[in-house]
Formats: sequence, C-alpha cells, structure tokens
Amino acid sequence: MNIKYLLIFGFFMLLASCSSDENLEKKDAAEALVTETKNFLNGDFVLNTRVLMNGVNKTLLPKGCPTKVNFSWNKPNKNIFTIRLDEFTVGQMPLVITFACDAKIMQLTSWEKNEYKGDGWVKFQGVDGQLLINNETKNPVSKGSSVKGFYNVKTHEINFIIDFNMMNVSSECFLQIVDKSRTNNYEAEFKKFEEELEAYKKEHGL
Repeated sequence: MNIKYLLIFGFFMLLASCSSDENLEKKDAAEALVTETKNFLNGDFVLNTRVLMNGVNKTLLPKGCPTKVNFSWNKPNKNIFTIRLDEFTVGQMPLVITFACDAKIMQLTSWEKNEYKGDGWVKFQGVDGQLLINNETKNPVSKGSSVKGFYNVKTHEINFIIDFNMMNVSSECFLQIVDKSRTNNYEAEFKKFEEELEAYKKEHGL
C-alpha cells in the first residue's frame, strides 16, 4: 500500500515538474540577458550551417558551409528579433531559399539547463516564418515553419535549427562560437568551401 501511494505521489510530482517547465518555456529571459544578446547578436554574421533534406546532409561537407545570417531588432517587443537567411543555396540543394522568422528570447527549462550548462544561456524560438523558394512570392508565410536555438551571452556560443516545413528541409547551425571577424572574410571562406566541395565531389564521384 505504501508503494502505491509513493508511486501516485511521484506521478503527481512529475506532472507538476512538467507543468513548471511548460510555464518556464513561455517566460521571458531576464532583461539583462536580453540586452546583452541584442548588443552582440545584431547585424550580419557568418556561421557554419548544414542543410538537411530527409535527414541527408545536402551541404555534403561534415563541417557545413559558411552562411550569412542576419539578426535584426526592430519589433515593439524588446524580447523579439528577426533571424534571416537571404538567397541561400549550396552543395546539392535543388533550391534557393530566403527565410525570415521572428523569434522570442525566453528562459531555458530545467531539462534544457541540463544540456546547456553554466550561466548566460537564453533560448530563442519562433514559428510561421516567411519563406521564398527560388525568389517566388506566391505565399511567403510558411505555416508550421520554425526556428529554435540557444545562445550564451558570455561565451557567444550559439546553435539553432530552422525547419522550413517544406520538402522535409531544415538548416542546422551546430554549436559554435560566434566570431564577428568572419563577416569580413566571408568571400574568402566561401571560395575555400567551394574548392573543398569540388574536391569532395570528385573523390566521391558526384
């Protein structure tokens, strides 16, 4: 009988924990963290990303490719920024993608804090972005598209995943440190990537 009560008690404690985490997921991050994020993560940056189609890395190279990503803060809500990719295509991608989505900065749940340890982490999340394929503008709002990621204001580590909700295509920015100096070296970085990509294709008969 005691075991039964313990199991029931444990079940309700688990429900309470999940409910608490659900509330945290919707709660704004501390104002100081939002300010630090805005002060650094603002403008154009170059990050390595991989494009996945049905789980296959269409970027081909394991390290991904240098990608220009823009972060802008012009919304009335100070916790919201816009993340944008412009005319992105690379590797074996059959499409040219332009995507923009508003994302809100929030606290991490207790589960997420177990993965992203230490101080300074914020989560950003948004849905229903604007998607253009091959510069067509028939219906720019992509229902079900989303972006979710994490950023550390102290170490400038970042990672995020953009789900375009189209042909099972997503873009992954794996965990890395944001380096502002890469923006000025983008052309050289991309040229090197193209050379490595051609070598990869020849080696694998693509």
